Amino acid sequence: MTTKARLNICTTCTASSAEEATDPRHGRELFDKMVESCAKQDMPFDIRAVECLTNCKSGCSVALSGPGKWGYVYGNLDTGMIDDLCELGRRYAGTNDGIVPWRERPESLRRNVIARIPPLD
Repeated sequence: MTTKARLNICTTCTASSAEEATDPRHGRELFDKMVESCAKQDMPFDIRAVECLTNCKSGCSVALSGPGKWGYVYGNLDTGMIDDLCELGRRYAGTNDGIVPWRERPESLRRNVIARIPPLD
């Protein structure tokens, strides 16, 4: 069985534009809307809620990971980027090494990379 790539969404994040935390948190709203959107499609990656990505100063954050692939952390996201996150996840899952060329990333996400993490393999 092959393990799918994964989009980890921080559910404790607060949007970088928010002055204080909301209930539900912005990250939880992003996760819920992403799950809802992806349920309508056959996605080549899994979505997982995570408690904290320790990227609080960069608003809502996600991490892409997969076996043998470079990992990425993206920040300053919002629910208006759902379609672009789906596209990025599809492109990431379709790579052998996790590297989606900059020009092939959805434009709204190109400048949102916080970190790139080398694969374990």
